[in-house]
Amino acid sequence: MSVLVIFNPISGAGRARGLAEAAADAARSRGLDVELLPTSPGPADAWLREPIRGRRALVVVGGDGAVRFAAPEAVRAGVPLVHCPAGNENLFAREFGMTAVASEVAETLATGQVRRIDLVRASIEGRDDETVAIMASFGFDAEVVHDLASVRTGTVNNLSYVRPILRRMRAFDPPRISARVDGEPVADGIPGMVVVANSRQYASRLDPARRAIMDDGLIDLVILPARSVSDLLGWMVRMRFGAHMRDPRLIYRTGRRIELELDPPSVWQADGDPPRASEPTGQVRFDVEPGVLAILEPPRTA
Repeated sequence: MSVLVIFNPISGAGRARGLAEAAADAARSRGLDVELLPTSPGPADAWLREPIRGRRALVVVGGDGAVRFAAPEAVRAGVPLVHCPAGNENLFAREFGMTAVASEVAETLATGQVRRIDLVRASIEGRDDETVAIMASFGFDAEVVHDLASVRTGTVNNLSYVRPILRRMRAFDPPRISARVDGEPVADGIPGMVVVANSRQYASRLDPARRAIMDDGLIDLVILPARSVSDLLGWMVRMRFGAHMRDPRLIYRTGRRIELELDPPSVWQADGDPPRASEPTGQVRFDVEPGVLAILEPPRTA
């Protein structure tokens, strides 16, 4: 069986193609049959469902958004996934110690061990379900993501977020968050920011959900109460050092289903990007899908 390597042509300032070709060459030197395929606009099922069928593994060269779009097709095909990071934060690769070094990608394909991890399904009435691999959120960071997406013309880096962050700070008006975890109410109209996490990884290593584990069959809810920009900045500083976990104002719960209500309806982000249906929503449900995605973990070094 052959390995399929997909790459986002614009990810990493266009370097994804070069990384994909280098990984393919390294894998071929290990005796593996490899095929390259650029990603395409539109739903992944339209361009990935047939090419992935019957493969030994799927290598995704790109950012976390590319992993999120490819993951449901990897699940459907029963093909283990490897992330070759070429995006901005690359949280999925960070979680599992995956790298863009061609020889290490090839070694993972040749000797890596299969591990099954959870995904999260986000459901909004009247819209198609969305897959979340790492995390989703409502509030300030989601607004920044949408702000950047509205003016983005090419690849992004950390500096690309500066102006959107400043604009969103000037317009700061947090939604009021109500939440239920496995049917139990845990928040009622709290203004602030909310994160639903499958992984502890987060942009700039802020890591709000520090207890999240990607194969525990649970999803983590983090609510950061914030009425003002100064409240928000305080949370950012505490998160950078992990001190937020000791703050009595923090709401942190785990469960198999998380239901949110946002007042007013708000935009959200999934794995660092706007979802396909990016209009504001007032209600969303997140359900864990335990162990549905197979990945190849890099071999451990002594």
